[in-house]
Amino acid sequence: MTLDEILEIAPYSLAKEDKHKMLDEYLLGLTKHHYENCEDYRKMLDSTGVDINKINHYEDIPYLPVSLFKDLTLRSVPEDEVVKTMTSSGTTGQKTSKIYLDRETSAYQTKTLAKIVASLIGNQRVPMIIIDSPNVIKDRNMFSARGAGILGFSYFGSKRMYALDENMELNVEGLKSFLEEHKGETIFLFGFTFMIWQHFYKKLLESNYRPDLSKGVLIHGGGWKKLVSESVSTAQFKQCLNDVCGIPVANVHDYYGMVEQTGTVYIECEHGHLHASAFSDVIVRNPKDFSIAKNGEAGVIEVVSVLPKSYPGHVLLTEDEGVILGEDDCPCGRKGKYFRINGRIKNAEIRGCSDTYASKFGSLAGLEYIVGNDETIKNMPSVPALPPFAEPVISFFNDLSKLIMKKGRGFSDVMTFGFWCRKGALMQEKDKYIDLDRRLGRGIVFHSTPSNVPVNCAFSFAAGLLAGNANIVRLPAKDFPQVRIICECINELLETTHPDMAPYICMVKFPPSKEIQDLFSMMCHSRVVWGGDATIAEIRQSPLQPRANEVNFADRYSFLVIDGPSFLAAEDKDKVIVNFYNDTYFSDQNACTAPRIVIWINDKENKAKDLFWEKVYAYASENYKIATVQTIGKISALYKAAANLDLAGVSVKAPFVTRLKVDELNDNIMNYRYNSGFFYEYDADSLTDLLPIANVKSQTVTYFGLTREQIIRFVNEDHPKGIDRFVPMGKSMDFTLVWDGYDLITTLSRIVNVI
Repeated sequence: MTLDEILEIAPYSLAKEDKHKMLDEYLLGLTKHHYENCEDYRKMLDSTGVDINKINHYEDIPYLPVSLFKDLTLRSVPEDEVVKTMTSSGTTGQKTSKIYLDRETSAYQTKTLAKIVASLIGNQRVPMIIIDSPNVIKDRNMFSARGAGILGFSYFGSKRMYALDENMELNVEGLKSFLEEHKGETIFLFGFTFMIWQHFYKKLLESNYRPDLSKGVLIHGGGWKKLVSESVSTAQFKQCLNDVCGIPVANVHDYYGMVEQTGTVYIECEHGHLHASAFSDVIVRNPKDFSIAKNGEAGVIEVVSVLPKSYPGHVLLTEDEGVILGEDDCPCGRKGKYFRINGRIKNAEIRGCSDTYASKFGSLAGLEYIVGNDETIKNMPSVPALPPFAEPVISFFNDLSKLIMKKGRGFSDVMTFGFWCRKGALMQEKDKYIDLDRRLGRGIVFHSTPSNVPVNCAFSFAAGLLAGNANIVRLPAKDFPQVRIICECINELLETTHPDMAPYICMVKFPPSKEIQDLFSMMCHSRVVWGGDATIAEIRQSPLQPRANEVNFADRYSFLVIDGPSFLAAEDKDKVIVNFYNDTYFSDQNACTAPRIVIWINDKENKAKDLFWEKVYAYASENYKIATVQTIGKISALYKAAANLDLAGVSVKAPFVTRLKVDELNDNIMNYRYNSGFFYEYDADSLTDLLPIANVKSQTVTYFGLTREQIIRFVNEDHPKGIDRFVPMGKSMDFTLVWDGYDLITTLSRIVNVI
């Protein structure tokens, strides 16, 4: 069938068997069209081993995550045929999707939307009230999702008025005049859910104006999250509108749709069910393995449409969760699937070491003291500097170690810190320095620590105090139990056996606030920032004292080198796998120390690789909890890498292991890195092959099967521009006072030169 023939079908008239047969035939042809005309789409399918000639059913067509349209230019027509570029809605600073339409696709979208909406309001155009401002559609060449929705639905208005003025205020007088002019006629209303509630319903309540919309039909969509936060249900929304302006409850229809498939909308029937038309379908996929879920089972929504011809948007994986309620048997009489949207998939809690920093300002009123108080901060400038590894400091940390080992059971990272700061371990660190008798602390250190690694703040604080300084530590905003335990132990010691240390320790929480950040930055003599490049750039807007120095732990990446024969010969292979897991999956692979590339030496026959990954998958499947949003992110990352890199092979054992083989190491690879079990692989002849990625962004090389002599020879002979650490597998996150190339004791102290 041609698309014109398909669009002659009544929207809700096809039963399951006929619809599936029609979609199989048309969508498989549409897939071939995109494969032949969109280079990136072709690369994605080729790199992942998809043979489109072996696909028989539309349910098996590879789905593209909608997020891809934010990062890739996906277009299946020549650029000069694009007549309209649609953009998704997005908050400030977020990327937006860009959808490229040619004249043909745009026309079919309009025609399809008309047929679907006509099933609710009839084929005749009627007077229309748009509950929005006319400002939204000023740029006709680049439409937002909001503007596209208004323009698409405006087709059904014989005469249109905007209910809101340019300042988003309700135009009561204009509304009265419009309704008087069209008294007794069917009125079509369109708007976005939250705006209807905020700017129409609430303003009508305030004005005491009660328009007669008893013959009104309202179609609305989007914005339910904000209404849920106000505890407004679907039923309440409909009833409140009925109370204030008489719109019949049965005439209020939600719809589900997205800019990536404009024209394909899923309208709510009078029984509250969303319906797929004959021109589209909805598939719910199990979030664990992305198999098709049974009716009644919740999963990730996949949307299918016959319309997108100018871009490969015909089969998309959304970021929404929903349930198929049934097919062909809704009480409303419409054929096809009917379903419910549960909401957005839950965000994963990132357990990496890169901080995120918002741009909105707070105030000093948001400052919360966890250790210390206002007096501590006020008196810090007069606190004397201490020599590094001063005896009172060592004694304090030794007692802290004992207390933490009692109270921190159950948290391996807390216990690790407790073990690290015992006296014996710190004295071994002290013995590494030969000039401590000439050193004193710099004064005050302000630590901005990451929001997603609980115990990092404790290690950073310890380095500052061991170097002889007073310390202001910004703790993670989230209430981590690990941070709470450590702070409780510190407070107990300061109140009992170590009050002498109280002037040197202040631990605080505060919302993003330039005012507080400016204050602490101007107070300090050293600023230590743990976080990504964006965080550092933001904090650098707060000036330091002229003689203050700064230690920044920026975006870095790491990799692993494995000697294949050594792994095959290892007596305890399971321990090797556990060590690898701790280096990678334990932090969701977001820690800067977590390997992103696995480099194999002496394994051309893949014997070690096959066994290694088989065991990794088995261990991760038993121990790793992966959120749906992470799995979708991996799919999207895989496709972006396929479109931009020359991949030599791809192996996916969903959802735990994604492997991308490359034949060449270069800087560009890490522009397409991801986390949660997402690895590049490379076969090397020697450590010298690491040089192309051993740049200033590379941090840690974990290794297995290499000798210390091999590594030292590589460093001395090849002189890599990057790489600050070589550590055995399983030790990547072990903290030392030399980190990222900085010796924290010498950096956070000063030499007092006596001649």
